[in-house]
Amino acid sequence: MKKKILFGVLFVAALIATGCGKEETKVLTCTRTANVTTGVKMDLKYKATYAGKYVKVIETEEKVIAENKNYLSTYKTTVEKLYSPYKNVKHYNYDVSISGDTLTSKTKIDYEKIDTDEMIKIDSANASLIKDGKVKIDDVKTLYESLGATCK
Repeated sequence: MKKKILFGVLFVAALIATGCGKEETKVLTCTRTANVTTGVKMDLKYKATYAGKYVKVIETEEKVIAENKNYLSTYKTTVEKLYSPYKNVKHYNYDVSISGDTLTSKTKIDYEKIDTDEMIKIDSANASLIKDGKVKIDDVKTLYESLGATCK
């Protein structure tokens, strides 16, 4: 379950693209807190900045709080493996760190500048959401909500 949630989150973050326009910039915020297993809690926050129908920037902060530090270390390795194919993609920034009993994973993706074709080359599944170099905010909201997040 935790891998599915994490993969879904990372998948969405890796897929979202932006459009240009003069529409008003708005922010969609989605959150989810879950007890994954005994002694492990997740606190997930996603912020999608968009104009019109299209995403401009995605910022995520995912925290895993665990009593077992070995669990955090293993989880960090897993997260880093998921991000590693994107490490040389310009405008895709991420950081994964452990402090005390908390692993924090932060991502910021500037979809006004990112090369969406490169994203599709890394993972062809990205093409299922990227349409003409863009991803609709409604698709992002639907995906986050399908993972159990509440969006406002």
